[in-house]
Amino acid sequence: MLSKQENELLTRVEGDAPMGKLVRRYWFPALLAEDVAQPDGDPVPVRLLGEDLIAFRDTNGRVGLVDEFCPHRMASFLIGRNENCGITCIYHGWKFDVNGACVDMPTEPEDRGFKNRVKIRAYPTREAAGMIWTYMGPPELEPPFPELSFTTMPKEQVAIVKVGSRTNFVQSVEGAIDSAHSWFLHRGSSRDWAIRIAVSSDMSPRLEAEDTPYGFRYSATRTPTENPDTTKYVRVTQFVAPFFCIIPPPLDVTQPIHCQIFVPVDDSNTMLFDVYFSQNGTAVSSEAMRAKLNAVRGVDLDERDFRFAKRENRWLQNRAAMKDGDWTGIPGFQNQDIAAQESMGGRGGVVDRTREHLGMSDIAVIRMRRRMLENVAMHERGETPIGLQPGVPYGLIASEQRVIPIDQPWQTVGAHALHAASAKS
Repeated sequence: MLSKQENELLTRVEGDAPMGKLVRRYWFPALLAEDVAQPDGDPVPVRLLGEDLIAFRDTNGRVGLVDEFCPHRMASFLIGRNENCGITCIYHGWKFDVNGACVDMPTEPEDRGFKNRVKIRAYPTREAAGMIWTYMGPPELEPPFPELSFTTMPKEQVAIVKVGSRTNFVQSVEGAIDSAHSWFLHRGSSRDWAIRIAVSSDMSPRLEAEDTPYGFRYSATRTPTENPDTTKYVRVTQFVAPFFCIIPPPLDVTQPIHCQIFVPVDDSNTMLFDVYFSQNGTAVSSEAMRAKLNAVRGVDLDERDFRFAKRENRWLQNRAAMKDGDWTGIPGFQNQDIAAQESMGGRGGVVDRTREHLGMSDIAVIRMRRRMLENVAMHERGETPIGLQPGVPYGLIASEQRVIPIDQPWQTVGAHALHAASAKS
């Protein structure tokens, strides 16, 4: 378990919280590209790390991510005019470009130069893999963009499902690196469940973790159904700081690979960007994945992309279906994760980890907490955060699952990035 002080340090991201300052040093998704698809289209509200922002695509196609409120009298740009390469406040006509510079101030004398002295907070953006990414840290410390494999793939081979969770981001990350829960919470609902359970019905995986330059990776080893004396079934998951998790691809190669990105909205809410990208070059549809996962805006999700299913309606759980053999009574593995995580430890978004009793199946959860607490401490000392050192081969980081000889090291599974790094050294 963590102490109360460690839990606060690990989870809090708003204002001057050390974890929030650390997270700002990385590039991460802010919104879907499709939400600002049209130049001069509607501004879109975005909340990140406790900040209220708006995103807009200007006349020339550039995407701005700026403070929601006009610095004059604090009216919202959400109801502003997006036209002629800038966002204009409808209250007094003050206008700002994607870089936060004031380009028009019609209520003030031009010869006073007041316009040139007023800026709004603006963050750089980059469009990749169907998402608008941002960097919110000090401009002079902006790192190279992390070109994970899916960020350079053809757009038709990548699908994005965006869903909010009423939890702190750490709870969500912990779910993604908890291999033991998938044989229970997702029983019968995982995309490759039939194949996976045929390979192994072992409910008690043996976990091992190993630090990497970008975070850590861990293995969950199970006894296979066939040849249990000579082989082992290994699933390797990658944690990429600060909150990227690459899940082992389905054994059915026609199913896409899955990467989860848990972006902190604030201390108590998280926006999940589920990235699905092709294993074999076939097309992957965002619309089809959203329908399959019950994550369609207006049907399953509200206007902020949070589920209608929540604590107050018991996450729409079907208790009759549970009596008929459905383990959770909640359709869709993503819904199951969010329900379990939102239910943890009562209300308020942040779990009291001083009350936990962790076991051997929680090795990856423990490792993630340790790595991120180390990362915060490094950043507070002025050192370079994990993963931002030169030479990290983001494009080669991959997870994997397969049956291997019982004496073969688990590190040979999904170790692409480390092999590449060692080959260059």
